[in-house]
Amino acid sequence: MFANAATAGWDQMSPGCQERLFPISSGGSKDEMVSCTVYDKKNQYIIVAGNSSSEDYAPAANDHAFAYAVDLQGNWMWGKFFYNVSFAVSTISGCHLDANNRLVLLGQGDSKPVIMELEPKDGLIKKFVSLEKIGTTSDDQPWYKTFGAIYHDTSDYYEPRKSFYYVAFIMSDYTQILKIDSEPNPATANPQTHDIRWNYEYKDPSTDAWKNKKTPRFLHQDGREATRMYLMGRHYGKAAIFKFDKKTAQLEWRLEIN
Repeated sequence: MFANAATAGWDQMSPGCQERLFPISSGGSKDEMVSCTVYDKKNQYIIVAGNSSSEDYAPAANDHAFAYAVDLQGNWMWGKFFYNVSFAVSTISGCHLDANNRLVLLGQGDSKPVIMELEPKDGLIKKFVSLEKIGTTSDDQPWYKTFGAIYHDTSDYYEPRKSFYYVAFIMSDYTQILKIDSEPNPATANPQTHDIRWNYEYKDPSTDAWKNKKTPRFLHQDGREATRMYLMGRHYGKAAIFKFDKKTAQLEWRLEIN
């Protein structure tokens, strides 16, 4: 066997890559689903979020979103359930650690999509935004489903002093992508509202149930083009990637994988 200088020492694992098993668990007697996990490099926390239906874990037996953090030694740092006045946030489906080291979560509360910003150090909620279709009434309400596609752009390429949420979810069986001002409009009050810059709807209806399956799971910034973004997940029953312009929502291309 000949030694190769380029791979010398590869049979040894560096301390930073060694597996660590934490002697902790979190949950109750029913179902807990973890939807996303992020690593907070600044505080060196592992943050986990999802939802629970265990009455001996959550405050009640119905669905409750949770998030918690442990450090790299497995020590419990904080844990949260979420409410907005009289209703619980039922699930967290996606999480993103933005450039300001703020934890941004996408979920559902009161059967609507919600966006929350948290301090990753202690889980303190800094912002809560609920999304609802304009014109919704008690007799005319669309249904929603979130799968995790959330991205917080803290400095827009076109408007550097502005920051925006990019979010995707299902509303009444169609994929929606929105660009939303992450700061409320100062001209509004009780409650303050956030301006929607654009809302793009993808429609590919089909009579075949499997073709209608849509799961917008991830939104990612293009690493080379600051003006472009990608949506990834399932669309029209297939694995799909969309590339679009952040200013206009114009679709550049769509790749579908059978």
